[in-house]
Amino acid sequence: MTDNTRQLLAPKAVKRVGVVGTGTIGSAWAAHFLAQGLDVIATDPSPRAEKTLRSAIDHAWPSLEQLGLAPEASRDRLHFSSDINSALQNVDFVQESTPEQEHIKDQVMHSISHAIRPDVIIASSTSGIIPTRLQAQVKHPQRMIVGHPFNPVYLIPLVEVVGGEQTSAATLDWAMAFYQHWGKTPLLCQTEIPGHLANRLQDAISGEMLNLVSDGYASPADLDIALTAGPGLRWALMGSFITSYMAAGNDSFRAIFEGKFGGPESYMPFPTLNDKDVDSIIAAADTQVQGHSLETLKKIRDEFLVGVLQLRASIEAKYSFDKSRFTSDNTESVKG
Repeated sequence: MTDNTRQLLAPKAVKRVGVVGTGTIGSAWAAHFLAQGLDVIATDPSPRAEKTLRSAIDHAWPSLEQLGLAPEASRDRLHFSSDINSALQNVDFVQESTPEQEHIKDQVMHSISHAIRPDVIIASSTSGIIPTRLQAQVKHPQRMIVGHPFNPVYLIPLVEVVGGEQTSAATLDWAMAFYQHWGKTPLLCQTEIPGHLANRLQDAISGEMLNLVSDGYASPADLDIALTAGPGLRWALMGSFITSYMAAGNDSFRAIFEGKFGGPESYMPFPTLNDKDVDSIIAAADTQVQGHSLETLKKIRDEFLVGVLQLRASIEAKYSFDKSRFTSDNTESVKG
């Protein structure tokens, strides 16, 4: 197999991005890339695709203007073609966002890989399909990855970068640098698993919420309150591990995962961690806090929370948003 990734264009030198599929995710990708000052060549076979795409970009543009547009950013740099071959013949990168159905993606991946230059990397926005499965139909599969975003793509920075069995190391390095340079926060997933990482976290929370509702312990509104007025606020800045680190303190953080100090196993089954697992978690936390003391971390957290709470109050007032959303709708015990 010839490795064409050796001649890759530098990520910073990319000028034209091909967007394949212009639904909710594809149109949001197009808006993001346009805001970064890139040319976007979009393609979709639907007869209404171009009109819907331009409308979606117009909707996203005010938010992107608030965040700050690149000097070269312009909606006039969007081009559309219903023909995938003509659309992609001169692009420097492809972001595929077609429906989450394997038979559709098989056909589209085959078409993309035969329409582009051999050195162009293909990223799929798939939220759950592993890249090895998608590579089966790709010419030069070493240049194919998953680049999974979160909706709305033009605002949420995360992109999960996942390689398949045939993906080259050069492709992964390139993709990480590409997304980083063009305004995203790329996360390299070390191993491909269905659902990648962030969706599995979402599913774990959603599954437990459904269990609690089904078992009669809470209403949906109760559980949304539990997230939006509780841990969700802290997670937005610190994440789960660092939040636990701050709550436990330096000495007790290790004890939590060794089962010596309460811990998550009090509420539901959790895996038994060996010494290597615990050491890895502690080392990762030390790296994440970047040498900041607990006192400094608390100041960072508190400043962030004040800003978020003030912003939420402002948005609620501006739009007369239903404040009962943040107040339990139960007047008596759900369990009765």
